[in-house]
Amino acid sequence: MTDSTLNEVQRLVDRLTPLDQARLLAYLAPRVAHIVESIQHPPPVSPLDTTNAWKEFFRIGDALAASDTPESETLTATVLAMRR
Repeated sequence: MTDSTLNEVQRLVDRLTPLDQARLLAYLAPRVAHIVESIQHPPPVSPLDTTNAWKEFFRIGDALAASDTPESETLTATVLAMRR
């Protein structure tokens, strides 16, 4: 729906009586509920997934630290200092 169409609908709704607005809401509520129910929700994150993500994060950090040159201060060194 374009913004102009939405604006037109909003103006029309504003012109309705409170009773007609309630009827419109009763008409729209099941339609909106059906759409919301049909949307697939991502599966919840399990603690195992979180643990694996942190392990991977630290593995990558360690790999970056191993590739740093000792003579220069790096972002990796700063992050490693913050982790301690």
